[in-house]
Amino acid sequence: MSTTEAREIVMPDLEGAEGITIGAWNKKKGDHVDEGETLLEALTDKVNAEIPSPVGGTVEELLLEEGDPVKPGQAIARISPE
Repeated sequence: MSTTEAREIVMPDLEGAEGITIGAWNKKKGDHVDEGETLLEALTDKVNAEIPSPVGGTVEELLLEEGDPVKPGQAIARISPE
């Protein structure tokens, strides 16, 4: 994979959480995001968790909408690195 290709971002495993839902995206397509900056809020049966971006770059695509269910390891976005 070259450094210019978009990286697929996956939902991390939120220990013990069942029924993860996309709460709110903090970024939209075309936005810049820094590594470690909150990309979205995930809602679970136990907590609401801020999910940081594992890479910095430009949001190329959001693969799920707010309110969509999501599983750990499922692709949620694509980010082109800087």
